[in-house]
Amino acid sequence: MSFAAIGTALGTSALGGALATASVAGAVGSIYSGEKARSAQKKASRNQEGVRRAQQAREQMAAVRQQRIAQAQIVQGAATGGTLQSSAAQGGYSSVGSLTAGNMQFSNQMDFFQTRIAQNMSKANQYAGQASMFSSGANLAMMGSSMAPNKTTAPTTNGISNSQFVEGVRVSDINAGGTGSMWK
Repeated sequence: MSFAAIGTALGTSALGGALATASVAGAVGSIYSGEKARSAQKKASRNQEGVRRAQQAREQMAAVRQQRIAQAQIVQGAATGGTLQSSAAQGGYSSVGSLTAGNMQFSNQMDFFQTRIAQNMSKANQYAGQASMFSSGANLAMMGSSMAPNKTTAPTTNGISNSQFVEGVRVSDINAGGTGSMWK
């Protein structure tokens, strides 16, 4: 289909047809590119989440390693001093384990919140993309409506133009003191 045919269908010139075709192509391209960008952003978010989880796992393993070292030092010091069965040695050993468990729980809670934040950001990006797509569609529709042929003559009633009527009563009837419905 040629630009002239599109322009004729829209009631405009060949240039108008070319502009309409270009705007449709631009809107489609914009929507396509927006979807590709959103898809790439999702992939990047998933990769970033994987990196964050790997870092967290490494930190947790380091915390467990430090816990075991601290507990081994407590046991060795108590054994050397002959107080291995004392409440101080037992309490120190348990305290290190409890502290590490609390830190791990905190780390898991932070992981949960980080995951929720990432999910909410993903949803926000999805909705922003949809809003952009709808905006493109609305702009295209507005442009299409502005290209439609406009009627420049006022519609008539029984061959008399609307400019000769005031609230449904013919102006000549009012001027003549006529019998319009407004004067009854």
